[in-house]
Amino acid sequence: MKPFQRILVTNDDGIEAPGLAVAERMATTLAEEVWVVAPQTDQSGVGQGISVHQPLRAVRGGERRYAVSGTPADCVMYALACLCADRAPGLVLSGVNWGANLSDSVMYSGTVGAVLAANHLGIDAIALSQAYHAGYEPDFSVAGSYARRVIERLLARRASDGSCCWSVNFPMQPLDSIRGLRFTRQARGVIRAPKLRPVTENDPHAGQWLGFEGNARSIDDPRGDVVALREHYVSATPLHGTRCNEVVLARTADEPEIEIISEPAAP
Repeated sequence: MKPFQRILVTNDDGIEAPGLAVAERMATTLAEEVWVVAPQTDQSGVGQGISVHQPLRAVRGGERRYAVSGTPADCVMYALACLCADRAPGLVLSGVNWGANLSDSVMYSGTVGAVLAANHLGIDAIALSQAYHAGYEPDFSVAGSYARRVIERLLARRASDGSCCWSVNFPMQPLDSIRGLRFTRQARGVIRAPKLRPVTENDPHAGQWLGFEGNARSIDDPRGDVVALREHYVSATPLHGTRCNEVVLARTADEPEIEIISEPAAP
C-alpha cells in the first residue's frame, strides 16, 4: 500500500515543463491517486501571488490533469476548492523547477509560493528545484534519482517537527558525486541590487527586463543553502508561512505599551 491516498502536483514553469513530469512520475510511486494542476504558462517569479482581478479558468488535459490560468498558488487553491474538494491531498509537491530556489530568490519563487499556500491551509508541502549551469540543457537526473528518498526523510520528521513545509534544492553534479542531504537555512546576501536590461538596445521605449546583480560566491555560511549545493549536497530548508520576526517580538515582551498621541490637524 502506498503512503498517500492523494498527492497534488503543481509548479511555476507551466503545465508543459519537463520538470513537472519528473515530479508527477515520482508522485505516482507515493500515492494511489495523483492530481496535476499547474499554470497554463510560465509563472516564475510570482511568489505566493493569487489572482483577484480576473477569473480562473481550467482546461482539462487528461485524467486528473488540469492547466489553470493563474499562478502556482492559484492552482493549489483551485484544486482544493474544486477538483479535490471531496478530500484534500495528503501532500502537495511543487516542481521540479528548472533552476535553484536559493537565498534571496526564495521570496520571489512561484515554486515555493505554491507550498506556502498549501501549508497555510494545513497541508504538508515540499518544493523541489533542480539547479543548473548556464548554457546546459535541462537535466533532472539528480532530482529524479534522489527526490523520493529526500521526501520520505522529510515526511518522517513530522512527528517531532509538526507541519512539513520544505524547500529542497538538488545540485547539478554527477550522480556519483552527491554526498547526501544537508538541512540548511536560507542564506542571505546573494542579491545585491536590481538591474534593468533593455528589450531592444536601440529602442528605449520597448521596455526593460528586470534582473539582479548578485554574487553567490560571497556566501560562506556552512549551513547556508548555497554552500550545500556548492559542496555537492542536496539542500533542504524548512519554511514557515508567517513573516513575523519572533526574535524582535520576544524582546518587546516586558516593555509597556506605548501611548501614541496623534498630531494636531493642520488648520
